[in-house]
Amino acid sequence: MEDLLRFVEDQKIIAVIRVSDHSDAECIAKAVIDGGIRVIEITPHVSQSTKLVETLAKQSDVVVGLGSATDGEQAYRAIQVGARFVSSLYLDNSILTVCKNNNAMVMQGASTVTEAIEAYHFGVDLVRLFPADFLGGAPYVKCLRRSFPFLKVVPTSGVTLDNFLDYIRAGATACAVGRGFYDASMVRGHLWSEITDRAKQFAERLESLKVTR
Repeated sequence: MEDLLRFVEDQKIIAVIRVSDHSDAECIAKAVIDGGIRVIEITPHVSQSTKLVETLAKQSDVVVGLGSATDGEQAYRAIQVGARFVSSLYLDNSILTVCKNNNAMVMQGASTVTEAIEAYHFGVDLVRLFPADFLGGAPYVKCLRRSFPFLKVVPTSGVTLDNFLDYIRAGATACAVGRGFYDASMVRGHLWSEITDRAKQFAERLESLKVTR
């Protein structure tokens, strides 16, 4: 588990795939992986999401998880086919229990300081800050981490190519990025190479940050 957490901390970008069509979701996953992203989160909004988790889990250099989970059964099914982590946008004891009993990393949601601390004491590995853009963005993350440096936070919602480094500099462990990689027109037009290019830009900016440190 510690190795997995370190991997996510090192990669710093979690690609969230949240489209309904299974084929589109698979193409988006391939596109961001081709662009250098190694942590992929599949949400139940994807048709046959568990099947896609299983497919991606076969790639040895990729960590795949289930996102936006709503109950323990959903989490269990995903873990059984290869999900290494499960995330939810709120605290849920059944999801946490399933993850802890099956050696999977668990990331659960919080908005307020009280919820973030509650999640930490709850035993989550990462605190999912949602919706990060409405909570105040990077300054909120900086304030939260200054007061509670032991929190490992992952901002979600509104994270883009232009602002994700601000979140990382503010102390975020990683960022969950969805629409920052693709928009509806890209998906409709099957512009997978453009999604790959966007992923490469994320990876390059992250590398530039590592170099300057």
